[in-house]
Amino acid sequence: MSSFGEIIGNLNIKHLVYILDLRQCTNYNVNINQTKERDMKTISERIADFTLNLTIEQIPVNVIGYGKLLLMDTFGVAMANLEAEHAQAIRRVVTENGSRPVCTLWGSADQVQVAEAVLYNAGLIHGSDYDDTHVGGIVHPSAAVVSTAICVGEAVGATGQEIYEAIIVGWEVIVRLALSAKGRFHDVGYHGTGIVSSFAAACVAGKLYKVSRDILVNALGICGSQAAGLQEFLRDGSWVKKLHPGWAAHSAVYALQLAMAGFTGAKEVFEGEFGLFKTHCGFVCGTEEFENLGTVWHTPEITFKMYPVCHMTHSFIDCVLEAREKYEVEPEEVEEIECRIEERCYHIVCEPEAAKKNPQTDYMMRFSLPYVVSVALAKGKVSPWEISMCLARDSRIGGLMNRVRCVADDGKRNPGYFPGWLKIRLRDGREFVFDQRWEKGTPQNPVDLDAVMEKFSNNLEHFYTESQMKQLAELLQSFEKMDGAQPLLKALEIEKAGI
Repeated sequence: MSSFGEIIGNLNIKHLVYILDLRQCTNYNVNINQTKERDMKTISERIADFTLNLTIEQIPVNVIGYGKLLLMDTFGVAMANLEAEHAQAIRRVVTENGSRPVCTLWGSADQVQVAEAVLYNAGLIHGSDYDDTHVGGIVHPSAAVVSTAICVGEAVGATGQEIYEAIIVGWEVIVRLALSAKGRFHDVGYHGTGIVSSFAAACVAGKLYKVSRDILVNALGICGSQAAGLQEFLRDGSWVKKLHPGWAAHSAVYALQLAMAGFTGAKEVFEGEFGLFKTHCGFVCGTEEFENLGTVWHTPEITFKMYPVCHMTHSFIDCVLEAREKYEVEPEEVEEIECRIEERCYHIVCEPEAAKKNPQTDYMMRFSLPYVVSVALAKGKVSPWEISMCLARDSRIGGLMNRVRCVADDGKRNPGYFPGWLKIRLRDGREFVFDQRWEKGTPQNPVDLDAVMEKFSNNLEHFYTESQMKQLAELLQSFEKMDGAQPLLKALEIEKAGI
């Protein structure tokens, strides 16, 4: 396999450095009068003002550069799903329904209407649960944001700079909405991404359509009636989570178009008596997250997923791989693997125990701590190819899963992060304990830049040549300098039967 350096040649990546010092993300001060005025605004009005007024000159250089890494990661995971069964199902629906050809289905020259295109393209991004995550907010930012920006940008003929401004708006809005909930969405059985993506996507679309403040506020109010994302898929491993960002973006496009036609939405959709926070979280929370829009930037906190499974399991995978490499632990030697995980995460990746230890679908595998720990120890890696029913039915891995004991233990929490505590007890009596407090991608445990680039090339190599991958990297590196979305969409086209 070629290194990323060989793929991108002399591509200038000086702005693609992993910078997470948020003190560098402040680019102007808010005076006292502005603060008083802001206090009188609803959250929707604050979001709308930030969305419609932001220009690229106001965005710190490190945020712009880091965002391009996120774009490369996003398109890598998206195009790897072109032949996935779920993607083909969505594609059949959006093409067979028939619609005005406006926006491109990525990887092809086929076009459908805007809302149908975002549904499909977001499904490509999120379909293998390999897309980026803001861990503190427990949300996948790019699936709805990037798909909406590219599709709407294509529809209105926006420049690369206008599309990129909208993307950064979307990232900032979606992270703040997720942080506002303080994890409560997941505690009561919702998938946070499915809830907040529609609001962020409406902002992205509204900026590109250049709507008024009132129209965007109404659109956000309409989106509130579509806030959904049940997590029952955790119990049976069904596909519905793959659809959440795309369905949210689909509803956002309609919400904005309805608002443009004069339809009204709730003005206090977030903080109102029957608004999002009170109905979904039980209390009005997180309003402070919108005090510093445009002065503090959360985009550089969005992390890359190095394994195509639930982010809550990643630190456990790292611990197992360390045991395998450092102590040469083999599955047959293991008497028991004890995993201690905070209760909030325990309910997601450890229950129901019988289903998690006998996964019947790819999504059950991705959300099973016993499975990912066992396959990591047995295979020495967790890549897309380890999410396999053949492996789930392998007696060696199945036997190991039955020796994994998961324990809900809030004493192992590290608020805002996904830590992993793991003890391996061998048949000869030896024990190894691992305690990883910060998942990869945090300032305390940064992702190796070469690993991100390798993931990009690994995801694309099935469909693209090295020269095509280099072209894609160059386009994404200079995204804001493109005349529009067409060069990127053309570069994504492939010729393959069935796509």
